[in-house]
Amino acid sequence: MTAKHHVLVLGGTGTCGLIFLKAAVEAGHQLTLYVRTPSKIPEGLASNTSVDIIQGELNDVEGLKRVANCGADIFISFAGPTLGKREGTPITEALHTLYPLFLSARTFTYILTLSTPSYSAPEDTRSIIWYLAIQYIKNLSGDAYKEIKGMAEETVALGNRIDWTVFRVPLLKGTTLDENVEGVNEAFVGDKQGRAGLNLDRGRLISELVSRWELEFWLYYTVA
Repeated sequence: MTAKHHVLVLGGTGTCGLIFLKAAVEAGHQLTLYVRTPSKIPEGLASNTSVDIIQGELNDVEGLKRVANCGADIFISFAGPTLGKREGTPITEALHTLYPLFLSARTFTYILTLSTPSYSAPEDTRSIIWYLAIQYIKNLSGDAYKEIKGMAEETVALGNRIDWTVFRVPLLKGTTLDENVEGVNEAFVGDKQGRAGLNLDRGRLISELVSRWELEFWLYYTVA
């Protein structure tokens, strides 16, 4: 039987986050959501007894302390920057605050953080397509490049103090869990077998996360 978890979710009101919430509840997991705008959570999820919603801002230290002590054993972040905006790095700063709190809480066993190939893994190799895509993000997307790198760097810096995965994704598409039932290719940029595509269905990503988030070969890796 698959273990049931208490999952703390950041970024749960975005498209990926909402798909994840539905899949995780259906799989029998308990969820605590830290959100700025609770009204963005559909009523069917918001009223579910398996879902606890805590309202707060990314820069609200007291709110972050509260969620860090919610009793969750897994943390997953779908939070990401808005392309083209100059907003600094609020998500990176929130993770910088949260991670020591998670370690102190001693309930968390696993951290998963969304990123993109803008954060380079040591295993990445040359790819002209991804080079051009990353340069576009770096030069024309406001603070998004800095934020994406910062989110991943904060997670990688945890080292072996806790199990973690940075799941780097390409351009995401799709809005429901069951649009595409194929599996997810796990590859690094420049993969010689052509598995590192430029697009990924959100439903496929979420299904993979919910069903396989404790596989050992994902630990301490930046998976594309």
